[in-house]
Amino acid sequence: MKRHKIRIAALLVACVVSISPNAIAEVPMIHLAGTPEEIGTKWGRINKEIILRDLDAAYLKPAAAAGISKETLIERSAAYVRIAAKIAPHWLEQTGAIARAVDVPEDLFLAFYGGLSRKRFLHECTSYAVSRDRTRDGVILFHKTRDNVARPQAVCIMDSSLEGINKFIGVTDVSFLDGLSMMVNEKGLAGAGDYPANRKKDSSTLHLEPAEPRYRGLSGGAILRHIAERASSSAEALAIIEDFVAKGYYSGGKVGGKHWLFVDREGVILEVCSNEKYVASKMHSKTVYFSRLNRSAAAKRLREAGGPVDFHLFHNVARDPSICLGSSISGMTVEIDPTHPELFTCAWVSLPVKAVSFPLLMGQTSTPACLLNGEAYSLGTKTKRNTRLWEDTEQRMRASKELLKEKIAAELPADDSEKTAQALNKWSELQAGMLIELLQESR
Repeated sequence: MKRHKIRIAALLVACVVSISPNAIAEVPMIHLAGTPEEIGTKWGRINKEIILRDLDAAYLKPAAAAGISKETLIERSAAYVRIAAKIAPHWLEQTGAIARAVDVPEDLFLAFYGGLSRKRFLHECTSYAVSRDRTRDGVILFHKTRDNVARPQAVCIMDSSLEGINKFIGVTDVSFLDGLSMMVNEKGLAGAGDYPANRKKDSSTLHLEPAEPRYRGLSGGAILRHIAERASSSAEALAIIEDFVAKGYYSGGKVGGKHWLFVDREGVILEVCSNEKYVASKMHSKTVYFSRLNRSAAAKRLREAGGPVDFHLFHNVARDPSICLGSSISGMTVEIDPTHPELFTCAWVSLPVKAVSFPLLMGQTSTPACLLNGEAYSLGTKTKRNTRLWEDTEQRMRASKELLKEKIAAELPADDSEKTAQALNKWSELQAGMLIELLQESR
């Protein structure tokens, strides 16, 4: 442990002063930006092997075993394609580009993206937030842990060149770029979606009247991506969900409804429950909110904190054994910067949750390749639980981040966005190299 601490301290000093020591593992940075064609082509080329494997194992083989032909799969995706063409035609362009990059028929690949969601066993997820009057210095915090079947997880900073599309940081399957499990965008809106309240353990969430299931349309993950691209506040996120439900766009399959949590740059914590027919919502203030497991040790730690909840307590709770399970394949803690959300909002992503967190700043223009291609997830699944080391590392990284913010404010002119992005990209690259090395040593 002492050896690791000395090593981490040395690397973080190098990161802050922009030195690139030879000992830090080199991590390529990927600029996932531009037109839908450019983004899709790049994603497909980077992740071709995993995409083809998941397409076959998670979609084509189960369909064949059920006697469903490829032609039928394509027919059943018609509603998804029709709705996407109305609300986000760039999704279809992007998905088509991925299909061409991995050499799969475009109509079949669109069917994969339009029909994969929820064709799996039930796993619950945990989202939580703390009102600003309970946090140290009024910081705005959000967390989501994704519990699901083991599948390579990816994190991306996506910056479309299309007008009116927000830049965002999102977590999803490596093979499934269209749907998001959790996100935060440049407007300072963080959000996540998971299973409905009536399927959660020890839930405090809202309840709805039941609705007839719908099997064709948009998944919750696709709706969350639309929210990431278009909304700037919790209220706007709710308006999109209400609109889509009213128009019959949402499809929840056998599971039915959806539960959502949003936190925005004003500190508004909004819980939403929806299904194919109804929507209910509630704002939470002066509270510690958990979407499930309200009597867990993790929830108790936050509620019974002796003083203001700081970032580290809020973030570290995610690894408490009461909510960090074998199925916790990814997690994201977000610090929303209310003044400059487009630059300094920071997403701390763990792949899986038991592993160390990678920090990404919204002002970056590139993502470490190890987060895009499943490498970090693969290493994280093989590493031992080393909570003390991870927490110490993250505390030092956060201190480094705060120094970087001060340095940028003092040295870079406000209109020099390219120089700012370069500084943030370099910092992220060095953090990722250090963390990859740490994960490799901790197996």
